[in-house]
Amino acid sequence: MSNVDVIGGPRVLWYGIPVIQRTQHPASGGLMKDLKIVLLLFLALLVVAPATAQTKRIPVAYSAVSASQAAFYLTKEAGYFEKHGLFVDPVYVSSGTKVAQAVIAGEFPIALAGGTVVNANLAGGDIAIFGGLVNVPSFYVVVHPSIKRPEDLKGKTMGVTTYGSSTDFSIRYLIRKWGMEPEKDIKILQMGGQPQIVAAMVAGAVQGGVLSSPSDFKAKKAGFHLLVDFKTVGLDYPTVSLVSTRSFIKKDAQTVRRFLMAYSEGTERLYRDKELTMKVIGKYTKTEEREALESGYAFATTFIERPPRLPYKAVQTILAQIGEKDPRAKTHKAEEFIDSTFYDDLEKSGFFKSLGK
Repeated sequence: MSNVDVIGGPRVLWYGIPVIQRTQHPASGGLMKDLKIVLLLFLALLVVAPATAQTKRIPVAYSAVSASQAAFYLTKEAGYFEKHGLFVDPVYVSSGTKVAQAVIAGEFPIALAGGTVVNANLAGGDIAIFGGLVNVPSFYVVVHPSIKRPEDLKGKTMGVTTYGSSTDFSIRYLIRKWGMEPEKDIKILQMGGQPQIVAAMVAGAVQGGVLSSPSDFKAKKAGFHLLVDFKTVGLDYPTVSLVSTRSFIKKDAQTVRRFLMAYSEGTERLYRDKELTMKVIGKYTKTEEREALESGYAFATTFIERPPRLPYKAVQTILAQIGEKDPRAKTHKAEEFIDSTFYDDLEKSGFFKSLGK
């Protein structure tokens, strides 16, 4: 995909120039006078046209159909991107790994991605995190009603979105914390997405899943129950971050800055406008039940960062985990994967504080 500049706001068009009717005969010089007036009007319009009329159109990838992305949905639907000179085309990509690959390939200048960007950079990528949207695992472990304790999962199968994703990392961490080994004691299957995990649970293909909202509500409605709420686990993890490549940031820093400003305004609106937030969650997750949307809003306001604080501790968690198998990861620091320029500038300028007034 390529970036396309479009004209937004006031438009200066040839056919938009007012038609001036002649009252004199051409021979009297009236025609030339009219043409001069038209030309002067056109030039005047060009001079007063605001520089902000130029709106940059960009495709932005996201990889989860979940309330964890609600601030992004709302920023788009409420027009905050346009307010800051951007026209954003949201593009769903089925896994965080694919998002990272597409960003590196230049298909998306900006994306919402998880911890897989750390792995991508260790493999030679140049992705940088410039905003932290959800900095802890925003998931629930929802299981078959016959499973009452973690040890009851031994010999059972859990569903995740994709291998290497935030859901995958989180459940493997938890299984080890329980004193068991992933795959050996508890099998893990990738299902593709949150709705697919719920479908597999209902079909009996897996006995539990790592779910976010509103998928957890749908699973509970089907008879499953909550085993673990990850917010009680005490784990830092970059579940959702705003990312770009360092090369794009260097080339078009203004677009990245505008995106972060717009997103931050959308996040503030999310916390202040429950009805609108539930409406956009319903639109993007195809959910209509009021109770499910209420649950989704509670989930969003529990996990979404306000403002989008940078996930230093969360990135360090991944480096430590990777370092268990690859000692080279231990030589890296979280700062190497984060570009703090825009967040720090906005914080120092008082921008984030101004949003709460």
